[in-house]
Amino acid sequence: MKKQSIAIIAVVAFVLAVAVGYALFSDRLTISGTATAQGNFDVNFTNATVSTQVGSTGATATISPDNANQLTINVPKLEYPGAYAEIDVTVTNQGSIPAVLESIDEVGLTTDPSVKVSYTGLTELKNQQVTQNGTQNFKIKVMWDESSNASSQDVHFTITLNYKQIVAS
Repeated sequence: MKKQSIAIIAVVAFVLAVAVGYALFSDRLTISGTATAQGNFDVNFTNATVSTQVGSTGATATISPDNANQLTINVPKLEYPGAYAEIDVTVTNQGSIPAVLESIDEVGLTTDPSVKVSYTGLTELKNQQVTQNGTQNFKIKVMWDESSNASSQDVHFTITLNYKQIVAS
């Protein structure tokens, strides 16, 4: 009798295990509905000031009144090799979504190899995060290459910083 009871319990346990296993692997999950996300993506230049001029006069930095994501830089004259103008720049995330710098576009910069443009404070593009209501400060330096003898006159270009939304992982 004892062997029969153990056999019956084993068969019942086996049937239950198979039933539970089947239920787990054959279950179907259906989700329906609509999800919405709200947020404001608004990263712009908020300040651009010519801070230093060495061998340069009349340099300007102007934030576009129509598109605050564009900054126009004009350096009318670099007087000798090694001359430069530095611009202090502040970018502010006025939106509600954190952003990260993806790329820098320079439009109108002459292909003259004697003019060098560098960005101090924007060394690693992928790590330049601007949090909600946060700011980011950096310098732009426009310089006549010290090893060049070609004249550098009327350097004029527009930069645009391209930001993207930070994707949560």
